[in-house]
Amino acid sequence: MKVIFLFAAMPHYLVALLNLLNKVAQLEIVVILPSSKSKAVGQNVYEADKNASFKIIRTIESNLSIFKKPYFKALSEIIKQEKPQILVLGWPYIIGYVFDWQLRIYMKKNDIKLIFRSIPYQIPLYKDAARFFREEGFYTESMKHIKANTFFKRIKYKIFTELSKYYYNLADAHINYSTAAYEILESYGVLREKIFVTYNSGDTDELFKAKAEIGKLTPILPLSKHRIIHVGRLIKWKKVDMLVNVFAKIYAKFPQSELVIVGNGPEEENLKKQVKTLNLEKNVIFAGAIHEPLLLGQYLTASTVSVLAGVGGLSLNDAMTFGKPVICSVADSTEKDLVIPYETGFIFENDNAEDLQAKITYLFENPEKCQQMGENAEKLIREKINIHTVAARFVDAFNFVSQQKFNLKYFSEF
Repeated sequence: MKVIFLFAAMPHYLVALLNLLNKVAQLEIVVILPSSKSKAVGQNVYEADKNASFKIIRTIESNLSIFKKPYFKALSEIIKQEKPQILVLGWPYIIGYVFDWQLRIYMKKNDIKLIFRSIPYQIPLYKDAARFFREEGFYTESMKHIKANTFFKRIKYKIFTELSKYYYNLADAHINYSTAAYEILESYGVLREKIFVTYNSGDTDELFKAKAEIGKLTPILPLSKHRIIHVGRLIKWKKVDMLVNVFAKIYAKFPQSELVIVGNGPEEENLKKQVKTLNLEKNVIFAGAIHEPLLLGQYLTASTVSVLAGVGGLSLNDAMTFGKPVICSVADSTEKDLVIPYETGFIFENDNAEDLQAKITYLFENPEKCQQMGENAEKLIREKINIHTVAARFVDAFNFVSQQKFNLKYFSEF
């Protein structure tokens, strides 16, 4: 059975997942990617496909729908050539698919199933959509606040809501990162049996391998019981500036504390200026972007707690893999399944710096509890949310739409 995925980019963690799926007996993975950088990709997203064992097709991305969202003009031709049994796509390509009538007719005629893959983040319940877009709105990576604050915008988002309901129900199945998807998608009329929560995961095989090696190496940083680490792109919606301000107050109470900032991006210089203004240069380490598991693991191992002040997701998984408690607020909805208060970490009130400070202080003042929460976090990754459990849930979705019976025993190296 052949499965085609559409992606705007190929992050390194996806390569590992798709390689694993490609090892399933009688399952072939093909990925369609833009021939140049997609407009749908955020700033400083790390891409790497050199170790891919699956077929990659690159084609021109253009705006074909009335909503001016990216789409692949050659998709129909590629589908006809490759003859897949399943097509997996997500936002924004679902918009172009809705208006690609010829492709939809062809897929229906040839019994090609559609799976919609999404992250249920900044998506309101259907009954709350009008109020959400009018009163709350959503944020872009640059923290631009978009609301339906005019009559024409309210009409636009009403149309968008109805279009969303249409394409949600167009899919034969849904693959989602979080259990939040159940309530959200069901509110749009999707049957629960069509919703598959796969969670999300980095390459936990490589991370656990690195974890085993780190014990043999000289620590990358001196021993500290009060070290905070941030891992993620340095863009506005990660809110690292808020974390730096909170750290200044933490430092006043814990003079030996440190903050390690792993990542790069357009906000890096602003953050360095902020650190200098606060006279924290000796206690804040800018480690740069790190994608190599062993080096990332060394920094995580040397830290006490991983903090995500803004939007993100996989940095939580990575920190938990290395036995660290995590603190976050509204991440990307995956936190609802990863962060169990007082068990694996804390969820602080969104944009509440005092609450974040209190959560960090609690861990610093309760080292035994901090260690236990880290152990619980690692256990959750080993037992529930890792690259193998995620891959298995993808296979469950494939089984559902194709009525095949692939299962874990088909993983040749599971």
